[in-house]
Amino acid sequence: MKKPLRSQSGIAVMEFAMCAVFVVPLLLGIFVFGFRLIRSLQMIQIARDLGHMYVRGISFRNPGPIFTAQTLASGYALTSTGTSVVYLSQIKVVQQADCDAVPGATPGRPCANLGLTVFTEQLTIGNSSMGASPFGSPPLQSNNTVTITDQARNPQAVAGGFQNLITLQGGEQAYLAEMINQTAELNVPGFSGLPQVYARAVF
Repeated sequence: MKKPLRSQSGIAVMEFAMCAVFVVPLLLGIFVFGFRLIRSLQMIQIARDLGHMYVRGISFRNPGPIFTAQTLASGYALTSTGTSVVYLSQIKVVQQADCDAVPGATPGRPCANLGLTVFTEQLTIGNSSMGASPFGSPPLQSNNTVTITDQARNPQAVAGGFQNLITLQGGEQAYLAEMINQTAELNVPGFSGLPQVYARAVF
């Protein structure tokens, strides 16, 4: 039986190296995408559960409900120095009555945010440096609410793009639960995109 020539062995090594250039990144991408998909599904469920609690009036300003949220999101380090953050927001459409309610406003005169969706409240659980809501960061008072003046006139109070998710009518209010998790351990520079996973639920 003839032994393979050295030149043939060299060609095989080169073919393997050329294939590896494409196959290894592909396998890494599949690995990272798969784990992020699993994490995303888990986070969607967490956002739904916290959103349901928020809609039912549970105050996440208190230590008890915050601890419950951290327990529900165990494994996601939902603490002030952890790797995750949850935003719970209330959103409504500004009506003429809201414009008229601004101190010193002329009754019947439209305000800057008339007809737009704006934040009325936003609560934060976890480490806010992990990311901001894609709908915006409203100007909040110490009690995490937005003043009627800001709702009517301040462009920072507008929940940008929220109207593309759901159409609110006058007098209706939406509840939004969002979760962001940094995934530094699942980051492959140049292949995996932003090292974070985002999930939300709207009620």
